[in-house]
Amino acid sequence: MTCDILLPVRDSAGTLAEALESIRAQTFRDFRCLILDDGSSDASPDIAAALAARDARFIVHRMARRGLVAALNEGLALAQAPFVARADADDVLDRERLAMQVWFLEENPAITVVSSLVHFFGDEVSADLRAYEAWLNQALAHEDIVKDLFVESPLPHPSVVMRTTAVRQAGGYREGEFPEDYDLWLRGWRAGWRFAKIPRVLVHIRDHPLRLTRTDPRYTPRAFLACKSLHFIAAHDLVGGDVVVWGAGRDGVRTARELQRRGVRIRFFVDVAPTKIGRNLVKTIVRAPDGLREKPGCPIVVAVGVKGARARIREHLLALGYCEPAEFVCFG
Repeated sequence: MTCDILLPVRDSAGTLAEALESIRAQTFRDFRCLILDDGSSDASPDIAAALAARDARFIVHRMARRGLVAALNEGLALAQAPFVARADADDVLDRERLAMQVWFLEENPAITVVSSLVHFFGDEVSADLRAYEAWLNQALAHEDIVKDLFVESPLPHPSVVMRTTAVRQAGGYREGEFPEDYDLWLRGWRAGWRFAKIPRVLVHIRDHPLRLTRTDPRYTPRAFLACKSLHFIAAHDLVGGDVVVWGAGRDGVRTARELQRRGVRIRFFVDVAPTKIGRNLVKTIVRAPDGLREKPGCPIVVAVGVKGARARIREHLLALGYCEPAEFVCFG
């Protein structure tokens, strides 16, 4: 089996050579790297062209500056292999990455997308980013990935290898005020995709102030909330229907307002804080957790920001006999 790598590039001269070298060094040799230059104004095209002149597996596709989604869709249109991998121009790949992930997809035909563990590196990697790394790396099997799918994106985009046909059938990447990869995972989940992760660090993600996840409004918490709400409502056919929101703090209220904005009724809130129980929030009463001993007959959305609270709520609901994610879903 062969694999095409989608590598979007824009003004990445400082890191591109290292990223390309990590691709060239892959033990899996049967690949093409589609270098999708999105109107770079620095030396990126020259760096890419120099490698392409030495190694025919590297193909430079230059385009007018149209943005990441357009570049990815250009690459998807050019792909010929049954598998497409993602890579970024500022990251570094383990030499075994493609070999392990392509083999995994060949051996597991029911899996659509395989990711891996990741490691963040850079001049100063914060404690929060290390905690995020730990969260990304804790879910390996499909069932565990899906449980966290509405918390945030549990599949780091530059770590995935996907079945080309499935991505095309899903419509490729979509333009919008949302994270393009997260939108794809949620559409894929709704279409029946299955996910997995290789339990090894195969991608080293460079953290720096100019990463799109730090600078682009499509990757803000508000954008993630809008994206997950849209797909959650569609998956459960909730327009005009009810949900219960567990969490009467900032995260719960924001989630409730976003769901209301999209036509969903909040039947009631749930919270453990005695000072909140009995209050009205967004015209909805706050109840104690005992109110869930009898199932409400509608989905429960867990939206809490306190460290450790999500795990405790999940444990409580499972003990009461609720099924995740059919009867309750954890939002971030």
